[in-house]
Amino acid sequence: MPSKKPSKKIKPPKGTRDLYPEDLLRQRYITNAWRDASIRCGFEEIAGPTFESTDLYAVKSGDGILNELFQTFSGKSDKEIEQVQKTAQAPYALRPEFTPTLARMYSAHAKQLPKPCKWFTAGPYFRAERPQRGRLREFLQWNVDAIGLPSEEATPESKAQMDTEIIECAVRLFESLGLTNDSLRLQLSDREVMADYFASLGVSDDQLEIAFTLLDRKPKLAADTLQTLATDANLPAAFIAFLTAEHTEPNLDASGLDSVCSVCSVVKIDPWITKDFTIARGLAYYTGTVFEALADGERAVAGGGRYDNLIELFGGPPTPACGFGMGDVVLGNLLDDKELMPTGVELLEAVARPQASIRPDAFIVPNGDPANEPLVHTLAANLRRGIESESWLADKNRKPWQTNRYSVPPLHARISYKSTRKINKLKADASDQHAKFFVEIHADNKVELTNMDTREPITSPIGSFHVDPSHEHYIGQAIANLL
Repeated sequence: MPSKKPSKKIKPPKGTRDLYPEDLLRQRYITNAWRDASIRCGFEEIAGPTFESTDLYAVKSGDGILNELFQTFSGKSDKEIEQVQKTAQAPYALRPEFTPTLARMYSAHAKQLPKPCKWFTAGPYFRAERPQRGRLREFLQWNVDAIGLPSEEATPESKAQMDTEIIECAVRLFESLGLTNDSLRLQLSDREVMADYFASLGVSDDQLEIAFTLLDRKPKLAADTLQTLATDANLPAAFIAFLTAEHTEPNLDASGLDSVCSVCSVVKIDPWITKDFTIARGLAYYTGTVFEALADGERAVAGGGRYDNLIELFGGPPTPACGFGMGDVVLGNLLDDKELMPTGVELLEAVARPQASIRPDAFIVPNGDPANEPLVHTLAANLRRGIESESWLADKNRKPWQTNRYSVPPLHARISYKSTRKINKLKADASDQHAKFFVEIHADNKVELTNMDTREPITSPIGSFHVDPSHEHYIGQAIANLL
């Protein structure tokens, strides 16, 4: 009797991953770090559907995304089948990104939501593109967004504050994973500034999208290919010369970026920041500040920017917004390459470690004096960063997941965006957000602390606490001791 032929092996879809137990633990290590950084910086978690109406992307994200959609339909409706046959467009698409979903969700309840509204999410996304190292068809992505401003008036300063809060969250993530600004930099540009510059080179309004697309593709294409594409698009010679130049550093008025860099200095993340006017971001909805986190000068680990018109396009009120996305594939490769991914028992212990408190550890406000406002942001940044221990810093073989890393652990710190300077109202804001401790800054050496559960003041041996992490009576150490 002839032997039965073995069944044909079915391979997983190209560009996807089978995650076995250790693979999933490695991924969980990354997603835990994403969640920790978001929560410590005062962002709240949301989620949306994994597929949306194709029209959501067709209208809002530009042609670049349309070419990367996995479209889908049930096949049970004659109307759907007819639509697909007639237009080659299915009614739904697996989500390639989150920003359009976020804009739709915010628009649906804009009147009831706080301003600014700080959200994050992490989940699966899908892009129909050629798989390669660091780029798959299915991947996890972390999205962090700030919608609205801390003041009614949209000023360069108020936008810079929210841009910086977004950028700070990315930096806190990199720090927690052991990455440093020696090999990873956040490159900043400004789409409005570049649009004006392109106009001075003769680029018309209807050519702007292709001009930004080519600038975005510059790192991946040879100069002669760029020149051919730009010529075929009938772009002016002056722009083509700019596009194909080896070094592209136009002398521009970038006061908006200067404001962002100034706030980054207040929260002490400026060593991570560099201006780079070759950064474009390919999606059509970006309007102002854009940035990419580049590792070793070439790998884009994260990217995002300001999209001030998108909420309104979805039927919501005019609402400035900014955010970024980061995938797990490139980040995982980077951690592997730099030996910053734990293995074995260290991986098990790192994943099992308790995460950041969802309940805010500290709610920080000034005492009504505008001069204390920068101290609020500085202290919030210090609390979110934590203090690394001398024993850990002295270890030449130290790793970021070691249990002795911090003498003061990173904390979940929030600030108030209320316009009022009345302490009782600010305390009510802290209570509404369920903060554990209320921190009131009178000066760098005069910080008052209140337990929000008991409403009792807490004093140091010298009466009050200090903003400076190196001070004997640092407020962060006091809060950590009380938790």
